[in-house]
Amino acid sequence: MIKQKCYMKIALVSAFLDDGYQHILDDEFVEKNVCEEDHFYHRIAKSLNMRNHQVTVFYISEEKQMKKFKHKYGHEIIRIPAKKIPFLHEPIVYSPNLINLIEKDFDVCHLVSGYYVMYKVPDMFDYVVKKLQNKMPIIARWAGGNHKWLLPIRKNIKKNRLKKCDKIICAGQEEMLVLKNVFEISDSKIEYMINPQDLQLFKKRTKIDACKKLGVNNSEKYFLYVGRLTINKGIENLLETFKRIESIYPEYKLIFIGDGPLKNEIEKFKNINELNGKIILKGRLPHDKIAYFYNASAILFHVGISGGLPNVILEGIASKIPIIATKNNANTDFINEELGTGIIINPNDSNELEKAIKRILDNPENYAQKIPDKIKESSFEKFAEKMEEVFEECLKNYKMNS
Repeated sequence: MIKQKCYMKIALVSAFLDDGYQHILDDEFVEKNVCEEDHFYHRIAKSLNMRNHQVTVFYISEEKQMKKFKHKYGHEIIRIPAKKIPFLHEPIVYSPNLINLIEKDFDVCHLVSGYYVMYKVPDMFDYVVKKLQNKMPIIARWAGGNHKWLLPIRKNIKKNRLKKCDKIICAGQEEMLVLKNVFEISDSKIEYMINPQDLQLFKKRTKIDACKKLGVNNSEKYFLYVGRLTINKGIENLLETFKRIESIYPEYKLIFIGDGPLKNEIEKFKNINELNGKIILKGRLPHDKIAYFYNASAILFHVGISGGLPNVILEGIASKIPIIATKNNANTDFINEELGTGIIINPNDSNELEKAIKRILDNPENYAQKIPDKIKESSFEKFAEKMEEVFEECLKNYKMNS
């Protein structure tokens, strides 16, 4: 007998006010940037739409008007107004409109933003779980964040809310241990999955082919940073390290792909240090172009102080570019010298960063050797099948217990 597939209306919810863009999600910004980007929220939506589910991505915002947008992948984005109450150095943020809309129109709520950074007050994750528990299945994504920063009362609130979730998605072994040992989450509620990847786009190519596609000089040598140009991404440390490295390896240039509030600081840095020809800001680029920059570059940097397992890491590994990444959460599962995928360093350690760059440049044959099986299994199709099983199980249990 063929199993009847369950059709669902799925809400994918960001728990961050204006999703950490450091830019209010006004109409123009959403249309030009959010609707065009390849963020993992939208990859998840795309994969689930392939299984004929109706998926909507929700962003909470300081914008006062609720508005619907269409993402380039075809799914709907809804910007929902949030209320913000100043409190110490962290505001209390909540959105009754978000709760009302999800409760009324959706079967499942999936909180997709991965780590929760409000340490003194309940955050949007806590608020959404409290309001929607026992009304529909709630699936969370846990990608770390430093739980040691949580005050005792906050840790208890976080533990309580996590326990109310039907499933918690993790992409790293360390994160799973934190959920079990710190927040006392049972094994049955934890699911190990990494975000969907386009493995037809992100793959190994020759540098000659990549440079030809990009229209850049094949004889040039490049380092690469891909991501938002914001604080906590290790950009300041990377710039200072590059200034020293450039004197040893003057043939290399540093390319930044992305945009954000540190763009002007990077411009100032390269002007002051006479590195205008060596530091290149490409701005936002489509992923079908970024893929070739991975193939054209010698090292990819992901050296921030926080974060879960980002698409950049997975894309880089699939493209077989050596990666220098910081010791954050799931990074260590995928970036290590045993796999030959790169080197893990401590955050904000310029000496370690410099040594890692030299080690890769001196022995490039030791790196970018193996693509872990877990990444090979992360195609849109396979991710959607697994995610659908999770939703179906949660929905079935919810109906049985209602």
